[in-house]
Amino acid sequence: AAQQYKIRLGHPLTVSDSTHTAMLYLADNIKKRTEGRVEITVFPADQLGAQKDVGEMVRQGANVIHLTDALFIGQWEPDAAILQAPYLMDNPDDFKKLIGSEWLQDLSKRFQAKNIRVLSWDSYFGTRQILSRKPIRTVADLSGLNFRVGAAPMYVEMVKSLGARPITTAFAEVYTGLAQGALDLLEAPLPTQYASKFYEQAKYATLTGHMIGWDPVIMAESYFRSLPKDIQDIILEEAARAAAYMTELKKEDEKKIVAAFEAQGVTVIKDVDKKPFRDATAAVYERYPGWTPGLHGKVRALLGN
Repeated sequence: AAQQYKIRLGHPLTVSDSTHTAMLYLADNIKKRTEGRVEITVFPADQLGAQKDVGEMVRQGANVIHLTDALFIGQWEPDAAILQAPYLMDNPDDFKKLIGSEWLQDLSKRFQAKNIRVLSWDSYFGTRQILSRKPIRTVADLSGLNFRVGAAPMYVEMVKSLGARPITTAFAEVYTGLAQGALDLLEAPLPTQYASKFYEQAKYATLTGHMIGWDPVIMAESYFRSLPKDIQDIILEEAARAAAYMTELKKEDEKKIVAAFEAQGVTVIKDVDKKPFRDATAAVYERYPGWTPGLHGKVRALLGN
């Protein structure tokens, strides 16, 4: 009988988020194409552990696939964090200019040397916006507020640059934090906020568009290399298909999301002046630790900006 391979797949989003739909699609397609030799169980909502913990499981060689973001894997290879730096890209499709570039290929090799195989870089997660319990129209409105962000240095530095207080509670705890008043606001793509029903506790959305997120999907390089070559090929091919599918789903979600929020009684602040936010967060590029000299200019050149 053919050897069976059981893999766990973790991500931080709820089952109602398009991310979960895309990860189920990935798991199902791999199982079908390997004729059941590979069975992947999907764990949503940080059920496998917080992102940092699951990332360490990957690093240690566990049989785990992890959908994460560039800022979290930046803890092992700091240059990756620039992929989700504030106001780096003007348009989500700008990211396509980096796919296939020598720079991104080299970055992938550096991750492999640290026992991380990036199966795909290009699952569109969304353009990140602010959701708050009081109106946010200017940078000054953020002063001293408890601002929930992910526990990665770029997020923390961005919030500090805006004059707010970074709170790095797990994503699964955000709803309770808002309800109890421990959190004043958060940032994430609107479809993700909506799927988690944060609008029940925070009634103001501000379209700052401060980050454009494309999520990497990773697994242990050592575990990947232990698999038969045909299974390796299938995993890479299906990761690419799932990335394209997630991108399609997320873009469709974003087309409908403002109306959905407004239908829930949320005030959507659409005419925000982004320049002060862009100017305030520019300091992050100077403070971020460990970047290769000249990285910002190199990536901007690849993006044509």
